[in-house]
Amino acid sequence: MSDAHPAMGRARMPRMTTISTSGGRVSIAVPASWETVELGPGGDVVAAVEPDDGSRFRTNFVLATPAADGPLPDWDPGDVLVLDREDVQVAGHPGTHRLTTHATPAEESVTTESWATVVDGRAVTLTANIGTLRVSELARLVDSVAASIAVRRREGVHA
Repeated sequence: MSDAHPAMGRARMPRMTTISTSGGRVSIAVPASWETVELGPGGDVVAAVEPDDGSRFRTNFVLATPAADGPLPDWDPGDVLVLDREDVQVAGHPGTHRLTTHATPAEESVTTESWATVVDGRAVTLTANIGTLRVSELARLVDSVAASIAVRRREGVHA
């Protein structure tokens, strides 16, 4: 960002709402104006998708909480290029943060950030998919959504 234009690239933070999985045990805050969809049976995968303006890749956040057998598994990136990986705390639990990039079938460059941890037998994963040219524009929003991950422990289970 240029000192001459300190507000350039800084979008105002939108009004936020909460979406959740696993019966409300895992949640994130997403823009209230975005479309939310349940992607998997049993409420284990939900997404928030940017409104469609017809001209670009729609930024989206996907929260998944499938059952996990054991610790955080190694992640096979498949057809993406891993740019960075670090061990971090995710909602107060040991986890990972990954930054990758790939191209869509329409040849759009997409940057993906993901945060993952395992809590109470659930693999908690938040994935943000952003058109690469918009990463700096949406960085503050992505950071805010990632910071909002909340995991409520099952009754009787101790950390």
